[in-house]
Amino acid sequence: MTFNVLLKAKGGMFIAHCMELDIVAEAPTLAEVKEEIGDLIAAAVDYAFSHDNVAHLYHPAPPEVWEEFYRCEQDGFEQIPVTRGFADAKQPHRFVPPWIIAKTCRAATDCSV
Repeated sequence: MTFNVLLKAKGGMFIAHCMELDIVAEAPTLAEVKEEIGDLIAAAVDYAFSHDNVAHLYHPAPPEVWEEFYRCEQDGFEQIPVTRGFADAKQPHRFVPPWIIAKTCRAATDCSV
């Protein structure tokens, strides 16, 4: 699974926005915000697969956020492990992806959201 993440700076903080899930994280450093958004995406994927609810996993960001994403500079790809924290002990066979890919894109300048 691959997710697109918009990274931007705002007022001394960094914001990460997962485009496919419309999940947002904020942290004081770029490294921390990448880790936070990765953890949030992984938890959402784990929960959806563990509860047979994949059909409701995706809630895309609004069109104006996608437009901003496609105007920014590609930053790279990162593989993020998915830890099974929501698996039902009665159904340990239920599939949960072992990892996801976060494709990041960094806005060139400080922005106002």
